[in-house]
Amino acid sequence: MPVTYNMKEAQAGLPALCRSGKRFVIANRNRPVVVALPLEDFEALLETMDVLADPAAMKALKAARDGKTGYRDLNLTDANFGL
Repeated sequence: MPVTYNMKEAQAGLPALCRSGKRFVIANRNRPVVVALPLEDFEALLETMDVLADPAAMKALKAARDGKTGYRDLNLTDANFGL
């Protein structure tokens, strides 16, 4: 769970909070109003949402989870990972 700061605390320490690379919440009158997270976390969240929105990807993930498909080793030296 991210740390929560009130508006005054966040305003006074925003540069340090941003440089910390950690998630945090800013609250106004004890009510959360803003969530801040590192760019890498945001990009991972967007990528996850893209996968969840792709019916073909979800079908493949479900098949793999159910053991209906096999796994292949990836070739990390190949641009297409050997797929």
